[in-house]
Amino acid sequence: MLHKCANPDCPSPFRKLSEGKLFLLETGALGPASTGRGAKGRSVRQIEHYWLCDQCASVLTLSFEKDRGMVTVPLPRVAARITVSSVRLPDLPDRAGARDDQTLSKSA
Repeated sequence: MLHKCANPDCPSPFRKLSEGKLFLLETGALGPASTGRGAKGRSVRQIEHYWLCDQCASVLTLSFEKDRGMVTVPLPRVAARITVSSVRLPDLPDRAGARDDQTLSKSA
């Protein structure tokens, strides 16, 4: 059962699936002595659930590390990868008050 945000530094309690981001981690049978097979010879799988609240999910994601388990990692900055300084609009037919050289500026 999920109780709180997977970010250890965040105290946000889990309340609804519609808030935040849910992560599912599928693991095989645990332990070296285990065969990983069920009664009918099928693989035994275990699903672990992790949840990040909306605030944490906007800047973090989860990653599985073999030695540490599930850890939070920062999201790559999407805005840093896309930089638009200006976009030139196509020439428009003359309109009253319209300029021929229109430029739309956007800051990232």
